[in-house]
Amino acid sequence: MQTPDHAFHVVDNEITIDFDVPLAASGADEVLTELLSHHALEIIRDRKDRGQPLEGIPVARISAGRGERKAEIAVLDLDQPDSPIEIDLPELVPVRLSAGYDLLARYGESTGGESVPLAERRADELPPVSEEVRLTAGLAAGLRSLGVDPETMSMTDLATGLLQLTGYTLNSRDNGSYMAIGHGATTLVSVVAHEPGEHPELAEAAVDSFLIAKASARADRGLLLTDKYGPYMIYRKERADSDVLFVVRERLQAFVDAIAVS
Repeated sequence: MQTPDHAFHVVDNEITIDFDVPLAASGADEVLTELLSHHALEIIRDRKDRGQPLEGIPVARISAGRGERKAEIAVLDLDQPDSPIEIDLPELVPVRLSAGYDLLARYGESTGGESVPLAERRADELPPVSEEVRLTAGLAAGLRSLGVDPETMSMTDLATGLLQLTGYTLNSRDNGSYMAIGHGATTLVSVVAHEPGEHPELAEAAVDSFLIAKASARADRGLLLTDKYGPYMIYRKERADSDVLFVVRERLQAFVDAIAVS
């Protein structure tokens, strides 16, 4: 997981690390506190390895937040700097997948090519994804550690954040797409975010553009994520090509849940 943006200072024989991550109104929960504490220890180790004279400093104070919502969340005892740091990240954030586990391939195996029940009545106006998608505490903390606020996140924030948490490196491309690199494959990722006033169903033109982009990029796989409803054609496309996957509104919560329990 990438290290969140932060400020690092040494004042009065104490290290202070201030992480630029959003906090919930209730402050940092146990999961986020342990995640950022882990990041802080890795930052200190890295700076020591690069020659910064930090030996003998006994305390690191960790704070987090943005704007007026800032708080000190932990004080770390550094008296034994050579002791192993026992923080079990797979338990704290279940989305830290083990080596060789490819979430996209596994999820595609379980859903690709199969239609999901369509909503009996599709709303013309879609609520923001931040109001619709349920997140576990671990996922919410992981997103916050990337600078994404679950309370105000966009579809793009959610999609790119989840992929980063599952071990993918994202390289930006044109038109809201990314090349995701990880788990031994390249995946062309397209994020189609619903905007107020737009038609609530994914346009067939967007599907065709995505498939053309995947082919031209010569990516191993293609993944389109959207908070719009899915047209029936996506299931035909998945049956025709097992290397493409559409995570539409009907599938979005299941996709998030699959990450949370992986």
